[in-house]
Amino acid sequence: MRRWIFWLVLVAVGCVVSSRESAATQIALVDQDVGHALLFRHRANCYAILPSHVAERDTVSLQMPLQNLIGAGTVFLRDETSDLALAFVEGDIVQRCLDDWSGFQADLNNLLDNQKSGEILRLSPEGVQDRTAAVVYAVTPDIVAVRTSNALALGEIQKGSSGSVLEINGRVIGIAQRAPSGSEAVFFRMDEIARRLGSELSTPSQTSAGGFRVTGWSGKLDNSLPDEAGKGLLSRAFVARWDGQPQQIEITLHPTDPIELNRVILGSTVGERTAQTPPKTISFQVDAGSPDRPFWRSIGVKDMSPKGDLVVDVGGVFVRRLRITLNSIWFVDRPLVRLDRLEVE
Repeated sequence: MRRWIFWLVLVAVGCVVSSRESAATQIALVDQDVGHALLFRHRANCYAILPSHVAERDTVSLQMPLQNLIGAGTVFLRDETSDLALAFVEGDIVQRCLDDWSGFQADLNNLLDNQKSGEILRLSPEGVQDRTAAVVYAVTPDIVAVRTSNALALGEIQKGSSGSVLEINGRVIGIAQRAPSGSEAVFFRMDEIARRLGSELSTPSQTSAGGFRVTGWSGKLDNSLPDEAGKGLLSRAFVARWDGQPQQIEITLHPTDPIELNRVILGSTVGERTAQTPPKTISFQVDAGSPDRPFWRSIGVKDMSPKGDLVVDVGGVFVRRLRITLNSIWFVDRPLVRLDRLEVE
């Protein structure tokens, strides 16, 4: 009898934890360490709000490392005056688009008049959620300014915190845009964001229409090099900092239904670029599930040649998505891994 009671207690605790996690505000890391994006759902699509300066390119990587989820955000609106951007989100990370847009539209004046204590929600580079106590010291129709309370060593506003979220009583108050000092941050108010950008969400995004495209990646793309054209599904060469950790690229072949996949062709043209290396060991996974029920399975591990060529015959499996994981590199003394050809047949 005691075992049954103990088991029931564990189930109850698990349900509470799961409920809290699912109800929590969901944010993702942008391009590994540039900033954060707030995820939300509207009319069955997933979107992200982030500062425009964080979206350095019109397509950004979105990552939740702790949950091993990646995705891609395609920026379709920039309000440079307000330093705001809206992006359409694809990839596994859409599982965490839990908040509905309608929940962000309520007026915040009454709450801000009566509550001055809140929390700054952000993610560590490993994806661990950090909540830092903060006190509101200034409010305007557009912004809320806060100071971190007490322990500044723990509460310091760090680089990469742009786009992190201020919450009061569990409600999203705004997204961080700048930090006047190491213990202060300025947040653009969520109700004002909803007022300014809401009309852009009045019709479904057309970004979701196509297939056969890259919809997520991990790793830190190297922005110090000039953009170089890629081949196949890569609009530009994938050149990323190699830190010894596996790096993933995710492709969507069809947004809703599995289709036949016969072959994957990869290429890495390093040439005279002495700081770059082709990947070596590469693993492949496919998702044959539905958008709300992914089903990933391995279809093998292959080695690319040192010259940067790899053709993988898959055998006509039916899949919606393909995940390519770069597990190692050929030249370990080179800091950048390169992939500039990605084709599927």
